[in-house]
Amino acid sequence: MLDALANTPVRSAYCDDEDFQELIEMFVDGIEEKKQLLSQAVSTEQITPLQTMAHQLKGAGAGYGFDELSELASHLEEACKSEDRVEIAHQKELLLHHMNRIVV
Repeated sequence: MLDALANTPVRSAYCDDEDFQELIEMFVDGIEEKKQLLSQAVSTEQITPLQTMAHQLKGAGAGYGFDELSELASHLEEACKSEDRVEIAHQKELLLHHMNRIVV
């Protein structure tokens, strides 16, 4: 089960790998912009851009060692595909909360 509501910091599975350190830092530095884009897409009820962002986060999360981010983004993407606005809002909140916890 996802621990999306916990308050503990989230680190990449690759955080101890020196070869990934710079890439992880760049990814984490971009999180704030991604959170703003997610919020804007939902506030204007634009499902397609939100689905695209969720899909991108799903791939990037896995690639940078943030598996739970990837899983949460996948749930949001699926909610967008079903156009269930209640579920979209719920999944977006879970994803944003998780993103708030991501650290280098």
